[in-house]
Amino acid sequence: MFEKKEYIYTVYKEKNLTTAAEKLFVTQPCLSAAIKHVEKMIGMPLFERRTKDWTPTRIGYEYLACAEKMMEIERGFTENIENIHTLKSGSIRIGGTNYVCSYILPIIANAFSQEYTGIDISISEASSLELVKMLRDDRIDIIIDSFDSTDGPFEFEELTAETVLLAVPMTCDSYSKTKEYSVSAADIYHGTVTAVDLPEIGLSSFSDEKFILLKRGNSMYKHAMAAFDACSFIPKIRYQLDQLSTSFRLAASGNSVCFVTDTMFKTHLYQEDVALYRVKGAGTRTLYVSHKKSEYPSVIIEKFTETARQVIWQLPCQ
Repeated sequence: MFEKKEYIYTVYKEKNLTTAAEKLFVTQPCLSAAIKHVEKMIGMPLFERRTKDWTPTRIGYEYLACAEKMMEIERGFTENIENIHTLKSGSIRIGGTNYVCSYILPIIANAFSQEYTGIDISISEASSLELVKMLRDDRIDIIIDSFDSTDGPFEFEELTAETVLLAVPMTCDSYSKTKEYSVSAADIYHGTVTAVDLPEIGLSSFSDEKFILLKRGNSMYKHAMAAFDACSFIPKIRYQLDQLSTSFRLAASGNSVCFVTDTMFKTHLYQEDVALYRVKGAGTRTLYVSHKKSEYPSVIIEKFTETARQVIWQLPCQ
């Protein structure tokens, strides 16, 4: 009924069938037939044909009022789509663990916001398992995290490989015996040393230290277990925690050791006197940007992913 609304609206504005046909680039018979088709569907005439000018009937005015609203909505939708494609407006909902939200997401979100000022960013912090559920349920658009598997209904785009390190306060007895294997937090931050190029050291060198570990289910727990297995090492465990940042702060202030990533020290200049070691078996882990597979990828997600890569590769020693 409204598929030819632009035709009828143009006749109303021009008040003449011939002029309207010329403006619409259609023949007069074609335009007349289109109007008659709509009138037949409605069961009433839209225009008075007894006058020189084409004047709408009462039902014609009601039709035109609806047509104007529909065309306004269509114009608004078209403008919104254009703004999204040009990144003038829109939104993106990002999910990350406490680690990602503390160390990685702030610098990425800040860079993206400066480049695309019209895009609203919302951030959700949750566990890895909850983030996957949120993405499946369309409660977020994108996740930054390490993943046990890159199979399933999501796209996975590699962001960076992180080196897993052991953080040891310089007040610990083991530091004086092993410092030639270590690097300072400041060296990582300033890019004077690349973590992956550090010589590996076995955990047996830290047999007298107490370890702070993350709980089972966290990827850093798995890397810690791999390091223990590689050296047939049974650790003395002081605490098991949920958050990497808390683990590091407690270790740095309480003569305990913990596993960290080099990214933590690339993004923050820590004042704590800690030595960082690459230990046998701990390895590296990969951070991904993940989102739902789609036939029509979101322009905003593509640009956010591109920004994330640029920001990460500007960090020291990438």
